Amino acid sequence: MQLLAGLVLLAAVWILFRFAMGLRWAKVSREAARLEAESRGRRVVAEIPLSADELAFFQEDAQRFYWGDRSVAKSELRGARLLLSGNVVGSFSRAGASLPDPPVAEEYEGRERWDVVLYLQGGATDRVPCGTLREGVSREIAARVFEAVRREVQP
Repeated sequence: MQLLAGLVLLAAVWILFRFAMGLRWAKVSREAARLEAESRGRRVVAEIPLSADELAFFQEDAQRFYWGDRSVAKSELRGARLLLSGNVVGSFSRAGASLPDPPVAEEYEGRERWDVVLYLQGGATDRVPCGTLREGVSREIAARVFEAVRREVQP
């Protein structure tokens, strides 16, 4: 009986050790990716969750914003909207520019989804998905992205 209890304890310790090492590896990998982005002269504004185990950085340099495999020139920006589950929470535009009517409000799907929609010259738009993580996390990510874009459009 003591042997069985010892084996169960050993298995539990091994599982906890593997979990802790996985978390440490994720942190080290994320820090290395951040340093690599900063070594290119970019400032990391926020970490955007793409999936359960993948992150992208919303970054900026003097000319562009970058996230995932996307980028937008700062000079092309006309304005932006901060969306919560498709509903407008905040909005701004360049002086003299107007944004199109807001999108139709979506039906609530049972969780918060935060996005920042970028409005570009020529009527194009681009969306920065900021996540559906627990309350506060995705909201903070979206607020950081929204404010970084606002600083460039409305100096």
